[in-house]
Amino acid sequence: MRFSRKMIYAAATPLTLAGLLATTAATPASAAVRPPLPREAYGSMELGSPLQYETFLALQGFGRNHGMVNYTNWTYAEPGSGVYAPKNAALPLTFVYQGQQYGHTLNNGLKLIARSPDRLAFSGTGAYSGGGTWKIAGHIKDARLTATIAYDAQTYKVFLAGKVAADGSASGTATSSTGQALTFSMPAGSFVSVLHYVAPIKADQIKGRDATFRFTIPAKVAGLGGTKVTVKVHDGGWGARHDRYAHGVTGTRLQPYPIIGGRGVTVR
Repeated sequence: MRFSRKMIYAAATPLTLAGLLATTAATPASAAVRPPLPREAYGSMELGSPLQYETFLALQGFGRNHGMVNYTNWTYAEPGSGVYAPKNAALPLTFVYQGQQYGHTLNNGLKLIARSPDRLAFSGTGAYSGGGTWKIAGHIKDARLTATIAYDAQTYKVFLAGKVAADGSASGTATSSTGQALTFSMPAGSFVSVLHYVAPIKADQIKGRDATFRFTIPAKVAGLGGTKVTVKVHDGGWGARHDRYAHGVTGTRLQPYPIIGGRGVTVR
């Protein structure tokens, strides 16, 4: 019996489709043997008692690169860090307009909110030597200072922009809401250089929603350089209020600190 070309094609087609289906069905099985993606933990959080801010990225399974930590303690002094916070004291603030000085006093007890490892928001009150009181709200980012003073029971405001010097003094320019051009200054010691460092993470373990990582404080940090630190975090789900954070010297009991701001912890 002779087979026509159409009969041969019809007979071969089911075998070809079966082969394709078999290959397709095998694909998920081959994909399942791929190694899992490396895990990571990252965070950005304002910590309380004392006021701190930390950002970190911990990478598991990236060879020698285990990530980085960026940390500031806003109440612990470290000369030369380049990150500043206002001193907790009544501070003189002097404006000069057309050669005339106008003495002010910034009251102690400022409210501080850490926005990042190098940015601090502050607010408080003050008084004018000529009579009257005012409110202030501003930011310090590294050594750059910006603030707005609003005089009580008035619409008059003054907008400040300046820098903090290595001795803790501050100076710059100001503009009033009526268009006046002024300068301002604060004496040495008005701002304190605080503890700040960036360090590579040396090792980490990530399991479930928990992560533990270790790093060494850089040698340039006076009094603390070379200290080995361990951090343990927990991702509690949606919202930083469910997360947990603790740190301490490696080999000792870790101290928990409340997360009072920032985005919190993510472990994935």
